[in-house]
Amino acid sequence: MNTRNPTMSLYCGTFFRRKSFECYRLLSTYVTKARYLFELKEDDEACRKAQQTGVFYLFHDLDPLLQASGHRYLVPRLSRAELEGLLGKFGQDSQRIEDSVLLGCSNQQEAWFALDLGLKSASSPRVSLPKSEMEAELGGSFIKLRQAVFQLSSADSSLLFTAQALLRWHDNHQFCSKSGQPTQKNMAGSKRVCPSNKIIYYPQMAPVVITLVSDGARCLLARQSSFPKGLYSALAGFCDIGLSGINLSVCR
Repeated sequence: MNTRNPTMSLYCGTFFRRKSFECYRLLSTYVTKARYLFELKEDDEACRKAQQTGVFYLFHDLDPLLQASGHRYLVPRLSRAELEGLLGKFGQDSQRIEDSVLLGCSNQQEAWFALDLGLKSASSPRVSLPKSEMEAELGGSFIKLRQAVFQLSSADSSLLFTAQALLRWHDNHQFCSKSGQPTQKNMAGSKRVCPSNKIIYYPQMAPVVITLVSDGARCLLARQSSFPKGLYSALAGFCDIGLSGINLSVCR
């Protein structure tokens, strides 16, 4: 005897078709974003066009611009027009925007960029802009990211740490290790090229292992004298061939 419930079968079929559709839609969105970002990284003109409609996160000497909101920090996002207006007030032209680096994009293909107005480039005559005057103009503060991490949303902190790492890499790799000549970044900041020998440098990736020592009820943490009050960390090490450096992963 057939004991199947037609109503239940119909419900289950509809449920699984809906779930399958949602999975395909998510996969399609991911693939579309990945292809778009690849295009921006490889095509300078496409990236330059994306800067016209994208948004910019500002840094000064690797410190992000943040705005206090109660016990939290908000991360201002400037449009191209707003950034051009800011640069104009400090005697800079819109060409400075090309110093920015690509971070990612939204599902609607709104590109995100980070621009540090405090770092100096070996291949550019542009100067560092005054920090205090910029803070007054923007109504925010350039704050050490580790000090602000617990007052940021997880999405904002992840994006800002990515931006900081990429900006730091560019700041530390302005010269070719073979020729000694200044390297030039592409529009997206996904690589640097030595004009004299065409060697391409890509941002480095270092895997890290974090270990939390615990006896079940307690855990062993550490801190540096430079840490703000109440901030501790677990010990971690970067793994590389024949090398193990020590880094601190922030936790509380």
